[in-house]
Amino acid sequence: MRLERRNQKVVVVGFGRSGQAATKLLLREGARVVVSESRPRKDLPQGLLSSFEEQGVIFETGGHRPETLTSADLVVVSPGVPLEVYASAVLSGVPVIGELELAYQYLKGKKVVAITGTNGKTTTTAMVTDILRLSGYRVFVGGNFGTPLSEFILSGQKAEMVVLEVSSFQLETTITFAPEVALLLNITPDHLERYLSFEDYARAKWRLFTAQGSHQAAILPEDLPNLKKALEEIRARVYFFGKGKEAQAILREGAFELRLAEEPERYTFAGFKLLGEHNRLNFVAAALAARLAGATPEGVSRAIQSFIGFPHRLEFVGCFGGVYFVNDSKATNVDATLKALEGLAGPIILILGGKHKGASYRPLASAIREKVRLLILMGDSRHLMAEELRDLTLTRLVPTLEEAVALAISEAVSGDTVLLSPAAASFDQFENYQERGDLFREIVLAYAPEYLGEDQRTKMVTYH
Repeated sequence: MRLERRNQKVVVVGFGRSGQAATKLLLREGARVVVSESRPRKDLPQGLLSSFEEQGVIFETGGHRPETLTSADLVVVSPGVPLEVYASAVLSGVPVIGELELAYQYLKGKKVVAITGTNGKTTTTAMVTDILRLSGYRVFVGGNFGTPLSEFILSGQKAEMVVLEVSSFQLETTITFAPEVALLLNITPDHLERYLSFEDYARAKWRLFTAQGSHQAAILPEDLPNLKKALEEIRARVYFFGKGKEAQAILREGAFELRLAEEPERYTFAGFKLLGEHNRLNFVAAALAARLAGATPEGVSRAIQSFIGFPHRLEFVGCFGGVYFVNDSKATNVDATLKALEGLAGPIILILGGKHKGASYRPLASAIREKVRLLILMGDSRHLMAEELRDLTLTRLVPTLEEAVALAISEAVSGDTVLLSPAAASFDQFENYQERGDLFREIVLAYAPEYLGEDQRTKMVTYH
């Protein structure tokens, strides 16, 4: 429910893109806004600070004072802000929400489709958006991916559908957020540097369904762990996707079915451009979500042909001298890397490593033993990874991505696939996974032709 904010003291914790969007919305609603930011003032964009200060915003920089938060009428936290930062507010009974929840309270007359999961949520969000647009709807897409929802509220943009990627960090602070269609793709161990346990992380994801009612739809993978117990907490209509006979969206060999009526809808993947079975399964889930939101079968069929995916997600970079190069820098956790290995034919030269996120790397063992002929470990996590993986295949350790790619190029022979799929965060050497993937691509395109031969990018690697 939309709440009255006029003259309320609202503390916005964190001044990144999400915090800035929340501040703008709160100013429009007449709130008295204080921004609490851990970075020192000199590290913040000065023009932006001055602009907000002219509108009455007070900035508290260089740390978070508990008394600032406990004296607020409302605290709005940015995604990923540690609980200990705002624990004093919670203990004092001050309501704490995130930017997603704040913006949702002002969202009227729009059908919301929300997608979460450990892996694949950005691509699947874009798939749902593509299907709905090809079905004739005006769609806003944003959330964790792209534009914050508050920016959409402020823009006055015309849209009948709102498609949101939502993260566990965002879901932690939702209360009334209840999408018409809520899709959970998967849950595997991730962000264990933040959460106390995998169960704690899973509970954050599960908040996607908490406020839904019986008139809304919840979509789940058929193989979700502890599914029976979890279903007891869902009030929405439940739909499943997967390979089993009981699912409403079923992946088959080169095709899929949607069972939403007496006569199933059948689609073929002929012309689908993304690599790997997990991307086909993501599309099956996206098609189910889009159809439940009102998309047409024609929209689904057209999206199969037109959707091209994103950089850094099993991105085919090139083929030089018979060696294929694939950029999967977005694979920042073990499960994402495992899916990449399962989708690629061997032999593979695999580049792993980055900033450790808390999970074990042993789940990669079987796939590495089967398909990887050279394992190159880089970055901060290389020694930890080596302890768990070095007995599986020929293994080399190097400090940087530059050295890892150079080594891969020098060791590659025709028929190999060089795969960057780090199973780790990028923050040891890079600002984000995009920067890491861009550098991989840049090095490959600069040096692989010299060492391996002509560019054969018109060819494609064989995927299972």
